[in-house]
Amino acid sequence: MEVVEDFSIKSKKTHLVIFAVYFLAAFFILLMGIKIIQNMNTVYAQESATASQNLSIPAIGLDTPVTTVEYTGTELSVPHKIAGAYTAHDNKTLLFGHSSTVFNELKNLRINDEISYNGKKYEIVSIENKEKSSISMKEILKEETTDTIVLMTCSGEPIPNTDADYTHRLIITAVTNQRK
Repeated sequence: MEVVEDFSIKSKKTHLVIFAVYFLAAFFILLMGIKIIQNMNTVYAQESATASQNLSIPAIGLDTPVTTVEYTGTELSVPHKIAGAYTAHDNKTLLFGHSSTVFNELKNLRINDEISYNGKKYEIVSIENKEKSSISMKEILKEETTDTIVLMTCSGEPIPNTDADYTHRLIITAVTNQRK
């Protein structure tokens, strides 16, 4: 009889220890989730604080700050939560952002949709989905005769063994709205 009681007490203690471990693990995971969300909000706040420009696309409900990005030799650093802008010429600006955040609805735009960027109105004249390897940044950034913005984000399929890169780029070109 003593053996059964001893086993029962050990079994209860074991269950209590297992419960405590699971409880602490769940509590830790919850705290980490809250911390990740706080960090994401901090990144958005930091990026927004440095933004001096604005992009609005009513057709997809987009209204976001835009921060100026510098070209660092071989790449442009993409902001995490807002759009970035690189001005190649006085009348040509490349606007880019992540397809998983700020530009997640860009795929729903159509020819003639209106875009507002820094108080100017633009109209979409071209929408292309190009394979990443076939894109010429020199061509995208070339000088134009009219004010032009190019919006670019990832599309296609994820490329294996990369840090969230994709096979294609969605490239949308818009020119100053000529309609009165």
